[in-house]
Parts: sequence; structure tokens; C-alpha cells
Amino acid sequence: MSIKNLKKDFEEILAHEQRAKQFYDHYIDQIEDEDIRSELIAVRDEEKVHIKLAKKLIEIAEQL
Repeated sequence: MSIKNLKKDFEEILAHEQRAKQFYDHYIDQIEDEDIRSELIAVRDEEKVHIKLAKKLIEIAEQL
């Protein structure tokens, strides 16, 4: 696998993670049940971590 393809894959991962975060944000704003909101917020926060990791992987691939 080339570095170019690896970077492209990481960019696709980033896009998926960003869409997942948007999905959770959308429902967090609409759900009134605090238990469900709390769970959605926890999952959304994990997506934020995944976004940071994907960005870091892209940076690493750019340096190779």
C-alpha cells in the first residue's frame, strides 16, 4: 500500500467519524430523556477522540 493510498484511507475514516459526530449531535439536541442524552453525549465524545486520532494519522502520513 502506498502512502498516498494510506492517507486517502485515513481521510475517509475522518469523514466517517465526522458524520458520526454530526449524527449524535443531531439527536442530542432533540432527545429530552436525560439518561439517553447522557449516553449519546458519551458516544459523541468518543467520536471527537476518533476525529483527533484520524487527523493525527493524516498528519503522520503527510510526513512520510
